[in-house]
Amino acid sequence: MMLIQRQILPYVEKTISEYPVTLITGARQVGKTTLVTMIEKKHGYTYFSFDDTDLMKEAKENPKLFLKNHPAPVIFDEIQRVPELFLEIEASVNKIRREQGSIAANGMYLLTGSQKYRLMKGVSESLSGRVGIIELPPLSQAEIRNYSSHVFEVEAEILSKLSEERSLSEEELYDSILRGFYPARWEIEGMPIKNFYSNYVKTYVERDVSQLINLRDQMKFENFIKVIASLTGEEFIADNIAKTIGVDKNTVVSWVSILLTSDLISLLPSYYEDSINKRIVKRKKLYVNDTGLACFLLGIDSVKALKQSSFKGRMIETYIHNEIRKGYLNAGEEIDSKLFFYRDNNQNEIDLILLRDGELNLIECKAGKNISKAAVKSFSQLKGSKYDQKGGCVICLTDDPVRIEAGIYAYPIRCL
Repeated sequence: MMLIQRQILPYVEKTISEYPVTLITGARQVGKTTLVTMIEKKHGYTYFSFDDTDLMKEAKENPKLFLKNHPAPVIFDEIQRVPELFLEIEASVNKIRREQGSIAANGMYLLTGSQKYRLMKGVSESLSGRVGIIELPPLSQAEIRNYSSHVFEVEAEILSKLSEERSLSEEELYDSILRGFYPARWEIEGMPIKNFYSNYVKTYVERDVSQLINLRDQMKFENFIKVIASLTGEEFIADNIAKTIGVDKNTVVSWVSILLTSDLISLLPSYYEDSINKRIVKRKKLYVNDTGLACFLLGIDSVKALKQSSFKGRMIETYIHNEIRKGYLNAGEEIDSKLFFYRDNNQNEIDLILLRDGELNLIECKAGKNISKAAVKSFSQLKGSKYDQKGGCVICLTDDPVRIEAGIYAYPIRCL
């Protein structure tokens, strides 16, 4: 088995040194347990998983005694199964802070969980101000290929250098999009685990979703997530989805919130500022956080089928969005308040807008190799912005960086 080094590890270790409690969230199967096992060995933690039903029962029946019997520093995996522990963890942290000082309490508890709704409820009620929260994304292409970590911005010198240093053929790109980025799809040499995604969806619906809501029609929910997959890279319009699957709008909104708290999708806000007097489309854009899951839900089962699919362009865009997002999460940088898209009622569109350090980075995503000036014509719509434009670019399948017009280049997708 191939163990892939996670680039988020230094950020996790930094958070442990700064907070009494560190909580690692993320979708099912993104590698949370493997990550904390690395920390367990390196930093002398004791590991417990509440997948063990006897251990879970013991913790639920007497959480105070359980913490006394399992003193810090300790890792509790799948903590959402035992919300009773949150109050006792708070009391334990407060005791050490009071007796030994705030710094002495840092690193006491390392928690993981995949049901963010339940986790955040416990955190907000008991651990506010005492916990550092980290979202672990699926693997990045850089992690799979052991490239150095990179926080994306439109910086010509850096992107040109990465284009030279890295290699990623078109075939390898499509294979990774199809395979997806969950560790289990890469850690076994040769072909990925067969039926991984069918089992993943089945387990997710039957265990996670059914624990969160009273799911009366499982088939309808499975149809819903297939419709969601078909909309990756498109605007989220709840009414349209409701009509397609035969439920009301409130149900769609509720189900989407479950996918969000499960870290299976992201909603990208539209970019707006008062200084740009345009008729802006204010709906959000939806992305599935793993292209392999999206391909499975859409019945795309081979690289050939992906290349011929009408979803090819949106899978490329989804891949680009996800890789940029992973780079920020792995570096411990906030991304959800920095990444946007632009669309107005005159059909002007910019796929991704990154607002970083008070500057706008404009990004177009294309599935082709030959890019014309028409691809970046909408960049001019933001010339009235109160922010400076750091730069604009097209990320696409070009073999090498190509100048489109003054200051704007097309870059190979391997530079992400």
